[in-house]
Amino acid sequence: MEVGDFTADLVQRALAAGADDAQVTTVGFDRFEIDFSQRKVDLLRSTTNETTSIMVVADGKRGSASLNGRDPDAVEAALEAARQAAMAGLVDPANRVAEAASLPASRHGPDAPDREAMIEQVMACTQELNARYPLIRTRNSIYTFLVKEAHFANSRGLRQQERRAWYQFGGMFTAKDGPRTTSFNYSGAASYVPFEQLLSAGSVRPLIEQTLRSFDARPVPEKFVGDVILTPDCLGYFVPVLARALNGYELLSGTSPYKDKKGETIASPLFSLLNRPRNPAFPEGCDFDGFGIPTRDVEVVKDGRLENHLVDFYIAHKLGLAQTAGVWNFVVPPGDKSLDEIVAGTRRGIILARFSGGNPNSNLDFSGVAKNSFYVEDGTIRHALTETMVSGNLQALLRNIHAVSREHVNFGDHDYPNIAASGVTISAK
Repeated sequence: MEVGDFTADLVQRALAAGADDAQVTTVGFDRFEIDFSQRKVDLLRSTTNETTSIMVVADGKRGSASLNGRDPDAVEAALEAARQAAMAGLVDPANRVAEAASLPASRHGPDAPDREAMIEQVMACTQELNARYPLIRTRNSIYTFLVKEAHFANSRGLRQQERRAWYQFGGMFTAKDGPRTTSFNYSGAASYVPFEQLLSAGSVRPLIEQTLRSFDARPVPEKFVGDVILTPDCLGYFVPVLARALNGYELLSGTSPYKDKKGETIASPLFSLLNRPRNPAFPEGCDFDGFGIPTRDVEVVKDGRLENHLVDFYIAHKLGLAQTAGVWNFVVPPGDKSLDEIVAGTRRGIILARFSGGNPNSNLDFSGVAKNSFYVEDGTIRHALTETMVSGNLQALLRNIHAVSREHVNFGDHDYPNIAASGVTISAK
């Protein structure tokens, strides 16, 4: 049975088992990957996996279950598990399936991997590491071609189908020079086409070069309040924190500091946050969300003004709001200054490349350790950092943004520049 027919058949079987409504999503992944963690091809392999998620609604109560593969016994067990979960659930009028337009089946990316090109790129990468970066030690260096095929069906006749295929590279690295070592760093990116150079994927090369400047790291000389320059990789932590504060579930719980701020200024006019699941430069975007609803591009924050909360299908019906976003693929648009200019204009602060800390509280206060970061004084990068704490408030940080870099990094599912803000407390651990 074809995947789409299997998905639709499970909807009918759920209804026959007593559900009032049902939806089913089946996602298959085919992978071809090359592992060269030890600077040689350690492993070539192909893998296939298929996962199905079932959601049923009965008497206003919702239940869910999932399974891997299509073993008949596992399918029956998953259908029964979803039914039992619904029976044990709570009545909620917002429990429902969507009615929306069924899109034509879509295909994004190449039909098949260029395996020869991938192997050639791996060999070129190992040669460049040996010749240009002999002090770098790598781990978990994996170059992958992925095919993701998603099928959706529900009891209201909505059906969706999407195929995406892309190349993905990622790895970890450290530097070692005799007894001296640095901390590990990591990065990666996705692309519809093979990377010309693996070390130029995403932020990998600049992070490798920063790693080589990270020997003999030491703490900041004293506690101070200064500037923080958030790198694209570091924004990969802070942007989702902001997104969670703006999403509908925080509105539902009443804990969002932005719950009554739509239309108001919440950040510097230099800052915008755009949701772009349909960005043609994002292989890991999405044409439809978890309820089968077609995705759309949305301005979340525009020039510092909150334009939209992130409201999915369930929250839209729960709170009587318009749906805005069921999938997150964020872009922070670049600015007009180079990173060098931003550093040169920093009297005292740090370049924060990694932040290691717990989830901020509902007021968005944060505190954690600066990783893979650098101390800046009088416009000059002085030294790499260790044992250094960073604390502040994300709401205040957004208002205090004073520079955004021209340079930006497309990671394949999000795209971020460097951002500089003032008023952050920095201290030795």
